[in-house]
Amino acid sequence: QRCHPETCFESYFDDLSMSVKGLDESKKGYLTKYWRFDQAAPKIKAPTTLTLPSIPKEFRIPPTRFRDIEAFLTEKYDEFEASNDTKNVPIFIEYNPGLTPIPPKMKKYLPKYAAYVVALRVTPANNCFRREDMVGLPQKVWEHTMMSATNLLGLALLDEEYEILPGYDIVVDIATQLGFQRDGYGTTYFGEPTFMDYRLFTLNEGIYLHANADTTIVTKLDLRSKEHSRKAKKEQFKLDIVFGEDNLEVTMLHQFNTIWSGGERGKNFALFAVPNSTHPDEPDSVYAEVDINPYHNVQQIYLDEIEMLKRSFIKKRIRRNYSVDKVMMRKVKDNGNLTTSEVEPSPSFFTVDEHWFPGAKPAFRKAGHGGACCVSLSRREASAQGEHILLNHNSWGENDYLLVGLAHTSVIWRRWYSDKNVPDSEKAMIPHTHYVSFFYAFEPHPPFNLRARSGYFCLGFAGEDGTEGGTFNPHSTLTTNRKLSQNNETFSCPQIHFISSFIEKVEESSTTVVGYGINDCTPRLVEVSKKEIARMLFSDPWDMKIERSQEMGNLTDTWELNTPPMWMKS
Repeated sequence: QRCHPETCFESYFDDLSMSVKGLDESKKGYLTKYWRFDQAAPKIKAPTTLTLPSIPKEFRIPPTRFRDIEAFLTEKYDEFEASNDTKNVPIFIEYNPGLTPIPPKMKKYLPKYAAYVVALRVTPANNCFRREDMVGLPQKVWEHTMMSATNLLGLALLDEEYEILPGYDIVVDIATQLGFQRDGYGTTYFGEPTFMDYRLFTLNEGIYLHANADTTIVTKLDLRSKEHSRKAKKEQFKLDIVFGEDNLEVTMLHQFNTIWSGGERGKNFALFAVPNSTHPDEPDSVYAEVDINPYHNVQQIYLDEIEMLKRSFIKKRIRRNYSVDKVMMRKVKDNGNLTTSEVEPSPSFFTVDEHWFPGAKPAFRKAGHGGACCVSLSRREASAQGEHILLNHNSWGENDYLLVGLAHTSVIWRRWYSDKNVPDSEKAMIPHTHYVSFFYAFEPHPPFNLRARSGYFCLGFAGEDGTEGGTFNPHSTLTTNRKLSQNNETFSCPQIHFISSFIEKVEESSTTVVGYGINDCTPRLVEVSKKEIARMLFSDPWDMKIERSQEMGNLTDTWELNTPPMWMKS
């Protein structure tokens, strides 16, 4: 749903008489607003950064060494190379928080004030520093730190204010414990780890751990305090603690199963549940969100039931790691084919990328990926926004509520990024690995038709002025090294904000909690009200217009770039 500056007005109004297109030079009219990503972001509350106390101080990058990071990393690499440790350079950074509420039935086995559990990626690999600060770093040091395959899982219990409960955070190494880590990782193998991008979902009174391996895998967790310890049954795995106290006991209730709904390239599927339409007293029906847009593809699955595939079949995947073949063979059972929605509606607002890069050469991938889902949004909650909102039958249908997700997308990778004949000045106009996000809403029943979506926006940096809750993560001060940039314009938000959770706040259903990683460097949680989400999904079209004044002159000349870059001509 591209919105070319010359015709974008038509996306919001049937009557074109007031548009620039319908006027002569002596009259005023209206032009379409194109929002900055950092100005289009939702209003947030209760921002909180997270720091795992369980990670020992000696594995942290001291703030005093931020300015000479090349020397520090080289020292750490030399220390690693001189030891018998074949796993990783001794540095760990946590980010990408996957937050989920603790189900009521599990609370009796946990401390009184435990409200949430959060999963964090714990790894030497990071984007805390600008590449320009690393030009003198030896290649072997770069590969063992920035490209490390070491990827551990951090888990912590949080109270209702998102504070980590003392003594209830741990770091585990699932890949090594289960025997899935490739031999020599951290020494001879660089690149993607066995498991990464952990997420948590609370479904049918259970907590599920979801990760990306060669495809998407999932298992069910049991969490309890040590005073409620129990012995793991056959084919269950009590996770060994690498860092942290032994107050929190975490058990995988079964081996990882693989969601094959997206084929051999499946990744980052969000999981959600809706009431069983035919048997209301039965557990909720669980679905995997395979594709978000432009067509919403969803499949019903049974996370704890499997059918075994032949090894010859699972070799079709992009096979980065042969050791996880036995997990890939454990296919999650599904119910029928993927359901496919109608095509998505137009965004509720458009952003500056549409103006800078009009036509068939968009900056960002059209299809959202990753992100998190879902929270419910009722008509009453949406209507509570009051002003600056337009709810019509087409956007709501016959539903009392919609489900809302939060997706991210990134700049499309282009072959000419590695072409020496393309000037760096042109590559800088549309730099790769830059992220934006959007909200989307869909019907809570098959085929889960998309009913609304917002325009793009970015979420911000952690504050350094004492406004953040939790224990301030010192790495947060580094994240401003990398800012979102397009068309030589820099925005007040990270190059990468990686959405990893989106849930309702415990005991406050009118508020949501968004968890995201900032530049692969630090985790952050923020609250966003449902009223604010409704404002972004169902914006009044008149909020999209800007009155044309005489001072603007003839703006039709600016609808196209004056000097299109080489890649737009190709």
